[in-house]
Amino acid sequence: MPRDDLDAFFASPAAVLQTGPAELTELLELPDSGGGAGREVFAQASAVLAGAQVPRAEFASWLHFAAKVLGHDSYADAVAAAEPDMPWRTVWAWWRPVGAFRAQPNLSGDASAELFDTADGRVLVKVSSLWTQQRWFDAATGGPSPEPAQGEATPREEHYDPDGPFLFDPEGEDGLHTPDTWEELAPLGGDRFLLVEARGLAVLERGSTAAPTGAPDASGAAESASWGPGEPWFAGPAPYRTPLDAARLEAAFGADGVVRVPQARQPEALTHRPTRELIATAGLPAYWAVGVASFKPAWTASGPRDPQPDAAGLLHLGTFEFGYDGGPVLVHPQTGAVSMVRDGDGPFPLARDTETFVRLLEAVYRFMGACWDPWDGEPGHAAFLSEAAELEPVSVDTDEPGGQAWEHVFAGITELSVWGY
Repeated sequence: MPRDDLDAFFASPAAVLQTGPAELTELLELPDSGGGAGREVFAQASAVLAGAQVPRAEFASWLHFAAKVLGHDSYADAVAAAEPDMPWRTVWAWWRPVGAFRAQPNLSGDASAELFDTADGRVLVKVSSLWTQQRWFDAATGGPSPEPAQGEATPREEHYDPDGPFLFDPEGEDGLHTPDTWEELAPLGGDRFLLVEARGLAVLERGSTAAPTGAPDASGAAESASWGPGEPWFAGPAPYRTPLDAARLEAAFGADGVVRVPQARQPEALTHRPTRELIATAGLPAYWAVGVASFKPAWTASGPRDPQPDAAGLLHLGTFEFGYDGGPVLVHPQTGAVSMVRDGDGPFPLARDTETFVRLLEAVYRFMGACWDPWDGEPGHAAFLSEAAELEPVSVDTDEPGGQAWEHVFAGITELSVWGY
């Protein structure tokens, strides 16, 4: 198929389903352009299936799921219209797409989801994990919901029986494909089920009561499907090439996890304008930790604890702790360069400027999920280290003291588990 036809072809879910992934995989071995939302959806569905062979109607369910994950609701509607016999569909999803390195959702490590019934007939979902602050969702719409007041919601019994057989019932005969990470679904009633796993949560709904038909390989054999060489275009520009602002830091560290200091409360000695603006607008992490490493800023909303430069003319930015050692992190007031003193050695360079230092800390949080719970074939570790190297080459140079310090920081996601060991 000529490359110029990709946009028109992928705009039609019926054409995608009719052709099947075996031929489409060859089409996707192209530069990362062409095909629009439909190609994004196909690449997502194929990547999640990871080569599993399913019939056409079931592949339509996976296309519908991928469209919902990516926020292409109109395309999801078109998939449903093209294949009315889908065995299941996605009502809504809060999910990290394949290849998108984002801080949230990240439900790695001891995630929990509780269902609550409200007096007005709604069902709420309370979700939390080691690295996700408590969130409440309306189970019907997926919209955020405020935490109910005392007595406004009742916890649902854990052993609530569905109206019929479970979706993806391991003891059933429907033969639906289930990824290994999809262990249990909680019944919501009305043929709807809540799915929670490390990459996010979704509400799925049973579709056609008939078992999917068609040859097992009718929509399979797509294990090499991709979005083309390089980064997936649907994820947008690489974060290290986009502005670092307040919204981005809050997405990584939480609204309460960022400290900002008005320029009027910053020390007069700090004359590096980009650093002053960064601390006043985007901010610094109020507390940062992963594995055995942590960083605590020496600044509060009132200003730095010590506004005067030290004997070397450097301002105290914060402190790194590495479990058994650590040391002060310092900023040069005229250049914004960040350095560290460790075991009496230094100051040695950590980052070319304060923004780069904060970006490296933020990158660790963005890559957590992809490092601890990657999709099949997703290069979380390699992609993270590649971004770190482009941000600040010294951060991955373990022959330098700065690289050795960053090695302790990065180990939290590249070597240690979600529980820090």
